[in-house]
Amino acid sequence: MTEYNYESDFDESNNVPYIEIELDIRDCHSIYKALNYQLEKGSFSDEYDQQRTKACKDFFYRMILEYKFKVD
Repeated sequence: MTEYNYESDFDESNNVPYIEIELDIRDCHSIYKALNYQLEKGSFSDEYDQQRTKACKDFFYRMILEYKFKVD
């Protein structure tokens, strides 16, 4: 199996490989908490990493809100 280097294996035209996963709501909440902790306590190598982490945190928060809306 060849090693994947996510920083060099795609070009600037957003040719980014995507994956699909299935998570239950508890997993989504755990990932959200981890992202939130990283933003509060962690350090980032550059601004891009910090912005992507914020975007991921917001995405997981929207999933949690959508779940709560549909359940309640």
